Amino acid sequence: MGIDSTGAERAVDLLSEGFRGARVLIVGGAGGIGVEVAEQLRALGARVVSASRRGPEPDVVQAPREDGDLVAVGVDLTRPATILALAAWVEREFGGLDILVNTAGMTRSVPLRAIEQLDDDTIDEVVTSNASGVLRIIRDLTPALRRGHAPCVVNVSSVAARTGVGSNVAYVGAKAAMDAMTIALAKALAPEIRFVNVAPSALDTDFAKGRGPEFIARTIAATPLGRLATPREVANAVLAGARLLIMTTGSTIYVDGGRHL
Repeated sequence: MGIDSTGAERAVDLLSEGFRGARVLIVGGAGGIGVEVAEQLRALGARVVSASRRGPEPDVVQAPREDGDLVAVGVDLTRPATILALAAWVEREFGGLDILVNTAGMTRSVPLRAIEQLDDDTIDEVVTSNASGVLRIIRDLTPALRRGHAPCVVNVSSVAARTGVGSNVAYVGAKAAMDAMTIALAKALAPEIRFVNVAPSALDTDFAKGRGPEFIARTIAATPLGRLATPREVANAVLAGARLLIMTTGSTIYVDGGRHL
């Protein structure tokens, strides 16, 4: 049976219609996934704000005015005051928010069995940047999302939340918390706001390569499709969750080559 070209064309139309002029905030926009999401959104005509620790203070930034524009702004999920400042900036500059993508987070490689090597600072930073900081930014941006057009929050989690195997125990727990929050928020804020989780496995990036060839070999061996995912494939899922899968909320899209099976 061949592919229904009419259906495929309609999917492209939905993406074009859904993102043209859309007000999008990508938290973690300076990372590999965030950069790829931003590039695809700009090509589809979205007005994109990339928030990261590297960005300038919100007070000196103006929102993107034209379709396809991109601006950078600063936020640090471990510092609640910067989250409040970003939320105030979104209110002032945009008045509402259509799509929020949470792809920020940090981790460090600490063997799961070597839990005694997991120091307090690492636990606090990993949990805050991957879970509690994400909850704060969703909370503070909910008023803007409620005024958005077909608002959707896409959280980038990890297959580690399902498998229990990740860069360290704190990271596994933080991503599991994100998964649970996505379900809870999907129920609590329906039908006004949709929530979608995207859960990749290890990606073909410098971080994975930095963990050594043995790690990559083990990961590929445990992946039915036999390779690492790419940031582009994760970005594809983010876009689909935000504007194609309009009857989906509280669900997780795995971009892991079957690693979670």
